[in-house]
Amino acid sequence: MEDIKKNDTSVSEVDNVDQIREILFGSQTRALNDKFEKIEQSIKSVHDEMRNKFEQTQNDIDERMNNEVENITKKIKNIVAQQQDDVADIKDNSIKIEKRLQNSMEIMEEELNTKREQLQKQQIEMRNTLRSQMDTLQDELLSVLDAKLSDTNEVKLSRDDAAEILMEAAMAMKGTKINSQLSLSNQDSN
Repeated sequence: MEDIKKNDTSVSEVDNVDQIREILFGSQTRALNDKFEKIEQSIKSVHDEMRNKFEQTQNDIDERMNNEVENITKKIKNIVAQQQDDVADIKDNSIKIEKRLQNSMEIMEEELNTKREQLQKQQIEMRNTLRSQMDTLQDELLSVLDAKLSDTNEVKLSRDDAAEILMEAAMAMKGTKINSQLSLSNQDSN
């Protein structure tokens, strides 16, 4: 029983201590509890506000990032499209230039062929003219030789006279006169 009394005494002492505490510190404890609750609410509201701001900032950053990615993607697409257009233009220009060069080469080839044909015709004409001139000279030479031979048949020729006649004929074929050649050779020997 003593234990029960001790327990009762200790319980009543604890109750007394609580009552004394309540009397001494009750109003302060309630005030502190109120303050702690207000602080907890303030912290909770600040925490909620910070979380909301963080989420809003994160959403803003995500939206900005998405906008920037879209803008960059559009710019890249525009650049790629522009490059493709430029490449197509370059190809078209190179094809046009190649066609112009081909046309120019064909025109030049035709001109060269025409000039070659003209030169061949001129060469043939010159050859024919030279042949006819040679034939004319040959005929003249033969007629001169015939005339000289007929003269020689009438008159006896010396070797010197025959050499002079042949020399005149050779010079006539060459296109120079023997008298001018002889005067030149006489001047050289003097």
